[in-house]
Amino acid sequence: MRTEFHIALRYLFAKKRHNVINIISIVSAAGIAIGSMALILILSVYNGFDNSIREIYESCKADFTISPSKGKTLEVPPQILDKISLIEGVAYSCPIISDNVYVKYGKNEAIATVVGIDSLYFKWNAMAENLIEGKPTLHKGEIKQAVIGEDLARELGARVRFVTPLETFFPKKEGEFSITDPLASINMERLFPSAILRSNGNDIPKALYTDAGTARKLLGGDENEYSGVEIYLHPESNVKEVGKKLSEILPTGIVKDKQQQNATLYKMMKAEKFAVYLILFFVIGIISINIFSCLSMLVTDKREDMATLLGMGATKGMISRIFHLHGTLISITGCTLGTIAGTVAAIIQKQFGIISLPGSFMITAYPVDIQVQDIAITFIGVSLIGFLISYLPVKKIF
Repeated sequence: MRTEFHIALRYLFAKKRHNVINIISIVSAAGIAIGSMALILILSVYNGFDNSIREIYESCKADFTISPSKGKTLEVPPQILDKISLIEGVAYSCPIISDNVYVKYGKNEAIATVVGIDSLYFKWNAMAENLIEGKPTLHKGEIKQAVIGEDLARELGARVRFVTPLETFFPKKEGEFSITDPLASINMERLFPSAILRSNGNDIPKALYTDAGTARKLLGGDENEYSGVEIYLHPESNVKEVGKKLSEILPTGIVKDKQQQNATLYKMMKAEKFAVYLILFFVIGIISINIFSCLSMLVTDKREDMATLLGMGATKGMISRIFHLHGTLISITGCTLGTIAGTVAAIIQKQFGIISLPGSFMITAYPVDIQVQDIAITFIGVSLIGFLISYLPVKKIF
């Protein structure tokens, strides 16, 4: 194989009798290099956007959530909450009580989702960083307050002030409905908006956050019944180990980490990235057809050399391998140059943000994240395409 490789390497750089063969070889290598460079750059920018989207979506998500496997509520007695708090790595846990309620604000009405939380919730959840106005407090003295989402505030025309309260209504779970006195069959709480949260596309639709005790009075139910539990971890916690312990403590609940909470989003991103791979590899495959033309013309150009090699004792298989290696070397050379150029360009963009995004966004320049696996897949994939296409004209030499 060393002899075949040496001759194939000489054919790669040696001048041919017909200059057009040199031109086609250069065009083939250049096309593969440009395709490889484009693949590295596009995948790196895609990874950058992927990371940015994940940060936005995960910033307002708990590290773990525990939701009921059946029904709408989960029984979480105080001793279970104590066990969760004692797990190594757990920084904060908050039982949540939630349901849809009817809300009236002045003359405007809406259906909202009330979420009962404790006073430390907004310290750990990053939603408070996206305030439009106000401060995220749940009570001010004896006055009951609520933090509402942007969508709900817009629908109700609500603002942060102590003039008009949010009147929330929910039917009582016990007792029969009274036709003569309907209000006697309904729980009602008056809440004053303390803050309005900017919507980031990942919030609960038309959310209304209030104190858990107030939500319990409004929604009713047993004292230990909750819609779920949110758990927040310290930065260096062992996520897998915490998730395993949570499942052991509450086997009746469904434990989800951040990725499982956004399962549809992550599946969509993986599918999109796979589609990008296929499209770009298809383009590189079309470009690599030039190798077929180059090898076909090279075989014609080297007929005399082939006769000489056969006379010196070379086998037909050896000569076939020479031309096959020649085509593969064109592909590898182009892929190597393109991969290096794409990686360097991606590093420059990451460091200096030369190409900026049009318009006013949170991200000013195209984000870049270079992943070794993308470089490896690109190099192996493009080289394999060149290897397979180089095999086609070689079969027809003899």
